Amino acid sequence: MSDLKVPIEYDNWATERLAQFCEALSPDQRALTTPGTMGTVEATVIHLVGAKERYAAALRGTPPPDDAVRETTTKDLGHVVARAKKLSEWFSGFAQGELELEKIIERRLADGTTQRVPMEILLTQHLHHGNEHRAQLGSIFGAHGIEPPHFSAFDWGRERGDLT
Repeated sequence: MSDLKVPIEYDNWATERLAQFCEALSPDQRALTTPGTMGTVEATVIHLVGAKERYAAALRGTPPPDDAVRETTTKDLGHVVARAKKLSEWFSGFAQGELELEKIIERRLADGTTQRVPMEILLTQHLHHGNEHRAQLGSIFGAHGIEPPHFSAFDWGRERGDLT
């Protein structure tokens, strides 16, 4: 089992929890944004899960599946929630095995070029990216008086029954 199992499981939990919360928001709430964030609530959660799709595809060495979340076409947050769950299942299985962290992963970038990156850097970026955009969503919610779900690692630990 990989030492990355715990942070990957946390990322899965936090991303799914936030996607479900965003799905339940009204259209007006999904359209909210605030300075210093990447865009609206809806655009950010779609980007968050869409990027997770691309990280998984790069680690698998395959293109994203036909039903992948894509920033340019995905509008249904129910689909985003379903894909977040599927991606969580994939990342959980991936983290169960031994990982070749020095392995070079080739991934196609939006501009069509290919990037070669060690797996350890790609996984670190994946985890950082999730935290970055969850924090941005928290900023949007706070700026507009919306109480978001709590998704710190301590909240995750309490929900799992690991904290006393």
